[in-house]
Amino acid sequence: MDIKDKVVLMTGAVSGIGKATAELFIRKGAKVVLAASSTEEVKELTAKIPDSLAVIVDMTKPLEVQKMVQQTQDYYGRIDVLINNAGQDTNTSFESINVDDFTRLITSDVYGPLVAMQTTIPLMEKQGGGAIVNISSGVLQSVSPKTGSARPALNTNSLNTRTEYSSPGISISLVYSRKQDTDISKLAKRRKATSIKQRSMNHVLETPETIAAKIVDTIEKGIAVEFL
Repeated sequence: MDIKDKVVLMTGAVSGIGKATAELFIRKGAKVVLAASSTEEVKELTAKIPDSLAVIVDMTKPLEVQKMVQQTQDYYGRIDVLINNAGQDTNTSFESINVDDFTRLITSDVYGPLVAMQTTIPLMEKQGGGAIVNISSGVLQSVSPKTGSARPALNTNSLNTRTEYSSPGISISLVYSRKQDTDISKLAKRRKATSIKQRSMNHVLETPETIAAKIVDTIEKGIAVEFL
């Protein structure tokens, strides 16, 4: 796929892999839509990444996810690439995690990307193809039963969907972002009952820019891959 003038819908674009990938797409001439969860983040994104369109979305709310996709379609008339990068992890054990927090985790990490794919795939089919990349975490390939994480479900969704949609020209890739440590998010500071961690690029085995280059290269080659 020639990236120039293609429409890319990116979630989780505030920092790290998402921001680096969005910036690389823009340098290659793509039209990038950045999904953020608040007005403040939208302002920050448009300031950091000029020549982009930012939309407000809560990935825990399916209707907002559908609206995000529809806003992109209405504005540009197509969606060529969907990058599912928004998500949270937790290191709290299953026996300790607050049920409400785990429900929100599942909704954000599994249902959000799932709804985004369900809403985007029919549009890609009508236009003749597209590419989807789901960004997970390398540490979740061998997840422990004591780890309260929703990411394996996203991994399964990605792999199943790759098989189903390989023929209509829609490539679906799964990226494990390897990391050794994470930072406690603002949400975790507000909610002391759990220790929810946002994706951070501190102490990573690869830089955000390196992973971004792999993602874009995969899309340019038009292949569906699973890589670290």
